[in-house]
Amino acid sequence: MQMKMYFFRFWVLLSLGVSIVVSCSQRSSQNLEWIPFTWVSDSVSGKFVDKIAINIPVTIDELPHKFSMQFDLGAVRTCFYGNVLNVYLEKYPALNNKLDTTKKFWIQGEENPMFGNIHLQLGEVAFRGVDVGLFKNYGDVPPLDLKKSETEIHIGTIAPDLFQNKILIIDYKLNRLAVVNSLPSEYQNITFENFKIEKGRIKIPLQINGKVEDVMFDTGSSMFSLITTKQNALEISGSKIVDSLMISSWGKCVPFYGLETVAPILFGDKKLGNSVVYYCEEAGFDDFYKSENIWGITGNAFFFNDVIIIDYKENRFGVK
Repeated sequence: MQMKMYFFRFWVLLSLGVSIVVSCSQRSSQNLEWIPFTWVSDSVSGKFVDKIAINIPVTIDELPHKFSMQFDLGAVRTCFYGNVLNVYLEKYPALNNKLDTTKKFWIQGEENPMFGNIHLQLGEVAFRGVDVGLFKNYGDVPPLDLKKSETEIHIGTIAPDLFQNKILIIDYKLNRLAVVNSLPSEYQNITFENFKIEKGRIKIPLQINGKVEDVMFDTGSSMFSLITTKQNALEISGSKIVDSLMISSWGKCVPFYGLETVAPILFGDKKLGNSVVYYCEEAGFDDFYKSENIWGITGNAFFFNDVIIIDYKENRFGVK
């Protein structure tokens, strides 16, 4: 696996869109239509990381091929990678005909086209009539032998536009997620905290060193419990660097430095485990935190043993 196939970035400049989701409301998680996911592992700066990204098995317009897409709530627009999808557009003209020249989205400062009325199937759960972006010139062209085989091809990103006005349940313990219209009974009494939302991305409140701070929740940054500015990191940690990583961010390798936290970090009444807070001094990162009015970014790492409920109807976030 090549690192550049995954969104190791901490902002994505995509336009908002409304997608149509068809899912069943259930009263018990026993009967939910669960969507399985798998963890991607890889070596980063010579260190093995077993949970580096989340992939979901996907079928596109019932094509007879196996695909996967990264589950990334730090993105904004669900999209296909152009260099990968082009191979299949040549073979399936009906899919190519769904390109809608009247719709556009932006990423990395460039305008990109959109597909309309795409049928996505995540696991066995159907999302019909959705708009999906085409990220031009991104991704690796599949080798010819893979195109003709049963090998799963990584083809894009699943963003939160698919889940708006729904309730998303992420079960990290059992590697699965569900999308429902009403909350199952066993999750009714858990503690929720209200979140802020912008372009589909959510900002959850964490108590950091005794102060409530807004932190973006991004499933695309699995390696990090917390990412923030150097100044913020030093305020909640020791000054000794305990970890350093070179991360590929849009094709450029940038250094991240980790400090061991010493200040308490809580979500509501739930104390989050001891962690390492990371910072990057490369241009752009601090500007992003400032523009989004957030303390920093958190990902999956705090919640590996939990079930997360993201209620996009009521703008609330819960942990069980």
